[in-house]
Amino acid sequence: MRLKLISKSGIAKLRRYVKHVFILTYFSLVIFAIFNYKSHCIETMPNTLIEMSKLDHSVEGRCTLDFNKLGDANVDIFVKPTEESIRAANPEVRSGGAWKPSDCRSWQRVAIIIPYRDRYHHLLVLLNRLHPMLQIQKIDYRIFVIEQDGKDKFNRGKLMNVGFREALRFGEFDCMVFQDVDLLPEDDRNLYLCDDYARHLAAAIDEMRYHVMYYNYAGGVIAMNKHNFRKINGYSNSYWGWGNEDDDFSARIQESGLLLTRPPPHIGRFKMVRHTKEMRSEHGYEMFLGWRTRWPQDGLNDPLGMNYTVVDMIQAPLYTKVVVDIGKPPDSMDIYMKDHSKDVSIWWFLKYYYP
Repeated sequence: MRLKLISKSGIAKLRRYVKHVFILTYFSLVIFAIFNYKSHCIETMPNTLIEMSKLDHSVEGRCTLDFNKLGDANVDIFVKPTEESIRAANPEVRSGGAWKPSDCRSWQRVAIIIPYRDRYHHLLVLLNRLHPMLQIQKIDYRIFVIEQDGKDKFNRGKLMNVGFREALRFGEFDCMVFQDVDLLPEDDRNLYLCDDYARHLAAAIDEMRYHVMYYNYAGGVIAMNKHNFRKINGYSNSYWGWGNEDDDFSARIQESGLLLTRPPPHIGRFKMVRHTKEMRSEHGYEMFLGWRTRWPQDGLNDPLGMNYTVVDMIQAPLYTKVVVDIGKPPDSMDIYMKDHSKDVSIWWFLKYYYP
């Protein structure tokens, strides 16, 4: 009997202890959330992009959109289009993958920049979706496919910077949309236009259960005007292999005082075309710890890092392809990580991913 009484007493104490721990943990998380609240990521409706453009442009003759007639599109990631079928469905697209409305003036002239290598099927699926959507949105656009020559590790960030520079050789663009080749927008209301900040269009991807991967995520598809892209010195040129160049880019946005805006998740939905995942770069996170030290020099304004050669330029019917030799990765990544004394702290690193 005594053992049973002790057992019951111990269970009661354990329950009280667990309850107190739970309450303490809950309030600790609430307090942490209050003091760690970040306001640099906000949701805005796509129609605000047009309203903001009206502040800087004449309204006369500008295109109007009826958002009530836009909405979900039937996006099929398993479709197998050909260049001929896409051309037949988009007869007004000009050589080089350019189009603009004939009955009105678009609010912005937009360059779509796609870093690319060995993904021809993905590219066709994307073009099959983008061309009709951008025409429905009445956008003056040109699609650039920036192809990395050779078989060395893929450098997505440097290809974005190269695409930015090469696109401006075709005239002035108000907006640059940096688009991964395997992501298809599901909603025609998700306008491929820029605001005055950084516009993260891929707010909800199906492989991530239609949630943003983490609060500061800025990968997949992002739109930025050329002034802000120059302000943050573009992407880093130093990430060879998959991963962390978009984290570096997001950190630059945050440190520059720019907002990261997104459409609501039900509008910013994307489907990912299935493919074999590449291995993450083994030095990616270690490189990211030193982003702040490299940021002022590592990007658009780095003469050595931006050394590249245009191997070929083709104005295909559906896109402008720029094949570039961007050099080779260094034998050791230690050249980027010689001095760790000025790296961001582990606390900053954790707050970045878990704000």
